[in-house]
Amino acid sequence: MKNINTKFAALNLVKASMIVLLILSCISFAGCGKTDEVDTDKVGTLIQWLKDEDKSVRVLAAEELGEIKDTRAVEPLIAALRDNDRSVRSSAAEALGEIKDARAVGPLIAELKDNNISVQHDAAVALGEIGEPAVEPLIAALKDNNSSVRQRAADALGKIKDARAVESLIAELKDVDSGARDHAARALGEIKDARAVEPLIAELNDVNGSVRRDAAGALGEIKDARAVESLIAALKDNNSTVRWSAAEALGKIKDARAVGPLIDALEDDDNGVRREAIKALEVLEEIDGNQRW
Repeated sequence: MKNINTKFAALNLVKASMIVLLILSCISFAGCGKTDEVDTDKVGTLIQWLKDEDKSVRVLAAEELGEIKDTRAVEPLIAALRDNDRSVRSSAAEALGEIKDARAVGPLIAELKDNNISVQHDAAVALGEIGEPAVEPLIAALKDNNSSVRQRAADALGKIKDARAVESLIAELKDVDSGARDHAARALGEIKDARAVEPLIAELNDVNGSVRRDAAGALGEIKDARAVESLIAALKDNNSTVRWSAAEALGKIKDARAVGPLIDALEDDDNGVRREAIKALEVLEEIDGNQRW
């Protein structure tokens, strides 16, 4: 048994050395005018290694294919999304995001249902990297029966920042799942579309503290003065994370109406709230030059 284990260890060392050499060759060939034949050999070898029995070899092969960004790797990487090892699936998703080929959109949408949360996340990030071709499928995914899919779809749409997603994300603020509402609020903050202001103001009354917190954060990103009075009221929320998020948002909006309530927030029993109130007041002081606290 010891001899067998030794042989396997030696074999893995050889494979690892081969990958290192291949990666170094990719670096040394870059920009040197080498032939397409050499590139074909590199990509072809890496594609073969996506089926290697050693998962570490498959992971490294996927990572390097993502670095090379050769579209010949798209279909093999899509196949690797079905690998029985989660790290291989994650690496394949990341590589597809780097290549940015629209053929990967459907398979990556499917990976939002993966049983591993890291794979779900990496698939969402990849869809965000692919961008515009993924928008409509992601909007459709906001209606999926699986709440994790809805959450990850919102994340990707926030990264893409396409205005076509705004109305669907606003509708998602009414999702029965608080996580989906939370992710939708964050996405709307990333897109920064004024249509989301009133719906996000309404979410400052959500039953879930995380949703209220991120609705306040999103309003701070949009920087619309319509939100000021509601954010001032949120400085009295019973959840400290909502209060500090509201204080931070008021600092970003820079409306003088917030000065008095922010001064009052300096007496908050939570250190995070007091810190954000100080930062917001410093911003407001820079605007009018008057220190009132």
